[in-house]
Amino acid sequence: MLLEVRNLTKVYKRGSHQIKANDNISFFVERGDVLGILGPNGAGKTTLIKQIATLLIPDQGDILYKGVSLLKKPEIIRGRFSFLWEGTQNVYHYLTGEANILYFAYLNQVPSSVARRRCEELLKKLDLYEVKDQYVFTYSAGMRKKLAIATCLINDPEVVFLDEPLSGLDVLAAAELTESIKSWVKEMGKTVIIASHRMDFVEKVTNKVLWLKEGKVILEGKTEDLKNLSKEEEYILYLRNSAKAREKLRKYELQFEILSDVTLKTTLRLGQKELFYSVFSDPDFEVLNLEKKSPDFEAIFRRLYGECRESN
Repeated sequence: MLLEVRNLTKVYKRGSHQIKANDNISFFVERGDVLGILGPNGAGKTTLIKQIATLLIPDQGDILYKGVSLLKKPEIIRGRFSFLWEGTQNVYHYLTGEANILYFAYLNQVPSSVARRRCEELLKKLDLYEVKDQYVFTYSAGMRKKLAIATCLINDPEVVFLDEPLSGLDVLAAAELTESIKSWVKEMGKTVIIASHRMDFVEKVTNKVLWLKEGKVILEGKTEDLKNLSKEEEYILYLRNSAKAREKLRKYELQFEILSDVTLKTTLRLGQKELFYSVFSDPDFEVLNLEKKSPDFEAIFRRLYGECRESN
């Protein structure tokens, strides 16, 4: 076991109020795991990974690294981990891409010859080699994120922490960075702990998931296993696009997407028997195709989060 979190609690005080950012959290991480810590804004994700990385001191509990308490000996993990801050706080905009990576190598006491070799490898791996001599302020948001990741990998860390790595990126840049992270995670075999609210990203990249709500763990397990939690089968329904069809979908309070002048797309759950009957029997609907939807994290956690909210 590489990391073990035991009964971790962190409380923030704001005036006379106390906010439990983390509430008695326990879990473990094996070497080579890619753990996704999911949850909405304010769930306590960033607070949790900062404590594991010894950047915050917990109020209760302990964190063990290879069986040794990080509260008693925080220095044993420093130099063996890297932390990607949300945004682009890891990079200096008035240095070149290559200079940024070499500067972080210097800070981590990586020998010069090793640093230059690793720097070239990372620039090529992350598709930044052609722009290595350009100042970072000329980079796109996606390129700056890739460079920030390179600064995290230059010291060959044992554990990499990523805090909201897709924040601030548009759809295309987020998709490109997701594929890039998937690639180096698989190739380099690092232990990675990711805090994110992007369920699609976590689903694609991780092998284990921990889901937080209001500072507490409400679900944890292997990524593939959690996909089987969906209790109801969902179907994607393609309908002929018409004003009457759109009006009826709004009447039934069904969200839909206009794919083209010809096609509408909506989703129905198998348990919605009356809606199924209405759609297939209503003359205003012309069904073009029906597909069974594979379970995904967004649907599963949307349902689970709703159940937790109702139970409270």
